[in-house]
Amino acid sequence: MTYTEKSTQVVLESQIAVMVLLNPDSTDMEMWPLRPRQAATTMPEEFAARKLRAVGVAGLCGAKAICAFKEPLDPTVVGAIGTAFAEYIGVLLGDSIAVQIEERQKGDEVAWLEQLHQLPDTRMN
Repeated sequence: MTYTEKSTQVVLESQIAVMVLLNPDSTDMEMWPLRPRQAATTMPEEFAARKLRAVGVAGLCGAKAICAFKEPLDPTVVGAIGTAFAEYIGVLLGDSIAVQIEERQKGDEVAWLEQLHQLPDTRMN
């Protein structure tokens, strides 16, 4: 599958998606919103001045982050992109994401306790 096909798939499958822009030495990054569409806060002229180039896309599909990159990136750069994308989502969704994560964690704990309770008791009486 080509990068174009992968990146299109990421954007179409995601509820939230961004184009990831980096400068040549990966010290400057910008997330350009693709889904949902929002008014751009950075003008294209600023991208040129900052020497930003598109390196890929990142998206949130349900509770799973997915991405497609045009080129191989250093693992620390990929980690920084992941952290920045998580922060982007946090700002975009605000407190609602924290509440959803907390509820999911509570649900997981209850499910785990129910499974634990259903295990057979192998202790000798």
